[in-house]
Amino acid sequence: MVVCAICSDQESKYKCPTCKAPYCSIACFKNHKLEPCQPLAAPADEHVERKQLPTENTDEDDPSRLTENQLTSLAHSSDVAEYLQNPQIRDWVARIDRSMDPQKDLDAARAADPSLEAFIQVLLKTTGHDHKE
Repeated sequence: MVVCAICSDQESKYKCPTCKAPYCSIACFKNHKLEPCQPLAAPADEHVERKQLPTENTDEDDPSRLTENQLTSLAHSSDVAEYLQNPQIRDWVARIDRSMDPQKDLDAARAADPSLEAFIQVLLKTTGHDHKE
């Protein structure tokens, strides 16, 4: 159980969007905001080198590359937008994007979170690749 950082009395249900301090109520949030807070800084020693994706001689016929129409379909999909309202989905996407081994992490995330798997199926359907792997 994470305790409210403001009153230290109740279980926290929320986090400050700026500094991520846990708080339990709007009253505690307002109290917290009486003084400006700072965003959490990423640790300087956490720089990780990512695998470089090929940028030269890319195969434009590669079936894994999305076409302009597919990208447009994703951008305008209300189903995709609905899933992206979920902070856990956004967190998975960010983690996989930062990963040193994105395929391995994607496979693990798909197995761990049914909502991520459902999101992936929506992405596949929206881009016309709606077959199960």
